[in-house]
Amino acid sequence: MKRLSFIIQTLLIFILLFSTSACGTNPQPADDATPIATPCPTPTASPYPTAVPTQAATPTPRPSPLPDYTRRFLETLPANADSCHPDHTADDIGIYIYDLKAERELVSINADEPFQFASAFKAPVLVYFLSSCRQYWDVSSPEWKEYFQNAEAAKNVDQFTSPEYEREVADFISNPENWKDVGKFFAEHRQIVNGAGGEIDTRYFVLDKVYAMIAQSQNPATAEVLLFIQENCPRQEPIQIEPACGGPNAITNFNAWFNDFSGIAYESGSPRRGLFRWDTVIQNAASGSEEITLPTFGLKDLCASQTTILKCDPAYIASNVLTARDFFKFYHSLYTTSDARLRTTAFDLLAVDEPGAARGYLKNLSRSLPALSFSKNGHAFFVNGSINTDAGIVRYKGNDYIVVTLSFNALSPMTMLYGSYDLDGNPVGGPGLIQTLLEEYSSTP
Repeated sequence: MKRLSFIIQTLLIFILLFSTSACGTNPQPADDATPIATPCPTPTASPYPTAVPTQAATPTPRPSPLPDYTRRFLETLPANADSCHPDHTADDIGIYIYDLKAERELVSINADEPFQFASAFKAPVLVYFLSSCRQYWDVSSPEWKEYFQNAEAAKNVDQFTSPEYEREVADFISNPENWKDVGKFFAEHRQIVNGAGGEIDTRYFVLDKVYAMIAQSQNPATAEVLLFIQENCPRQEPIQIEPACGGPNAITNFNAWFNDFSGIAYESGSPRRGLFRWDTVIQNAASGSEEITLPTFGLKDLCASQTTILKCDPAYIASNVLTARDFFKFYHSLYTTSDARLRTTAFDLLAVDEPGAARGYLKNLSRSLPALSFSKNGHAFFVNGSINTDAGIVRYKGNDYIVVTLSFNALSPMTMLYGSYDLDGNPVGGPGLIQTLLEEYSSTP
């Protein structure tokens, strides 16, 4: 009977985890150069974590105590007794790994220390857009219907509010991987007047920027998305932004949303972490490196005043920081949200694995396991060192894990964690600590 009860519980957990409802109701770091019902897409089997239990999953029984993976990692990574970091790592590195199925922490190293995040913050910007601007992407929402039928927004072109046109647009936009081609799609579906091309429907062109921000890690696109949300997607119940923080702007509102979504709270008067400013980036070009001024230049969140000390040297202070646990809380909130459509769309985009700046450690690791990675990396050169970050959810052998790594000038430890890869993302040499952990942990009965 006990064995039968265990099997039934396991089956129930499996069903809850895999069900889905597609149509349900300082210096600035240089970042990666880096009225007819709308049809819903035909449901298809999804490898993504599109649905989760409404209650905590029952941890899988294990015949022996769980290995101390944190200690294993610390025994391998370079250490320094005089390090300014709580876990005495010789390098600036924060690590957090969590089993979502068993709801269990596996590794926590300097998890509450602030580190620069580089482009890893673009995943929260993606979810910020999806939660704030449904009229531009969620074809099942009332906001979509109202916006689609708005004659002024549609340039008073009857074609652009017709049921036939809506069906075509909805079918196209329902696949987030199409977002990179919105310009081409709408050019092909432009208004025709007396046999000649007329107006082009530009209402949904922001989706190209959203795709570029995630799949190609484009920095100007990220700034444009932040400004677009601020100017076009007001909250029904705005979060109050203190004047001392800079008042409501594209950055203060993003930080407020991030803290609210992730469940991060601060004591009154304490410095907050987050995006302090997003002003300029230095990118490599054919003629050499060039500094690019971003559309959000001059905007700041003066309350995001938490900084980090680089290499434990007080002479080097940097802003734009979060902790590994902050990213864990964000991905945990995304994974457990009741908004299945938002979650599915976010994971569709975070799973895109294009060669280039957005192909980070977790994408490479997941490809070599093989596994699935719903993640956003970050890389930047800063103050004679490099910021290397990655954060997301890895699905491997039926389990989902949150993996977060934040580091500065710690290429050797990052190699120990992930292994080495060539320019095409193929593994070179043996597996790293994270792969070894996932393989061992997933094979435990």
